[in-house]
Amino acid sequence: MDPWEVVGYAGQALFFGRVMVQWLASERARRSATPRAYWWISLGASALLASTAAGLGEWVLLPGYVVNAAIYVRNLWLGDDPARGSGGLGPVPAALIGLTAAAALAWWGVSHSEVEGSRVGAGWLAAGIAGQAIWSTRFLVQWWLSERAGHSHFPLTFWWLSLSGSVLNLAYTLQLDTPVFWIGFVTAWFVPMRNLWLEHAHRRRTA
Repeated sequence: MDPWEVVGYAGQALFFGRVMVQWLASERARRSATPRAYWWISLGASALLASTAAGLGEWVLLPGYVVNAAIYVRNLWLGDDPARGSGGLGPVPAALIGLTAAAALAWWGVSHSEVEGSRVGAGWLAAGIAGQAIWSTRFLVQWWLSERAGHSHFPLTFWWLSLSGSVLNLAYTLQLDTPVFWIGFVTAWFVPMRNLWLEHAHRRRTA
């Protein structure tokens, strides 16, 4: 096994762990919840998988890990303190910076894919780029709405984007030579669906 794959499997284990932390916290709260440990675990997982993507030359996947890592740091800073959100950049500048970074990294990733030569067909490559765009955009949306609210939280839009992005990412990563990337997307649809159900149930109870 390639050493980078070992690093990647460790990252996927952390991603699975963060999903369990968030899911259990949501089940206890009976609505979609955002425990602080989720962001710390996510940050470590992104660092490991970004290293794996770079080490294995999977440039299409790398931008998503980098952009999301920056958003995890911002969510850790925001926490549950409204004062930190109101004293920050504000939702519009924050979103513009995030979108600019995402676009630059996506362009860089696609350029490297063209230079190195893609190992998958054009259709699957397009699915991968779209999946990564949605996968990263979900956290930009979450960041935007958390900045507006002044505290870290998961809006319903985040879960819908997670669901659609996970399907496209699974389709792309299944075409790669290693399971280290797709293994994390096999069950990625479950937690978004469960959080959507919990949040809708909570809104019905409080309506």
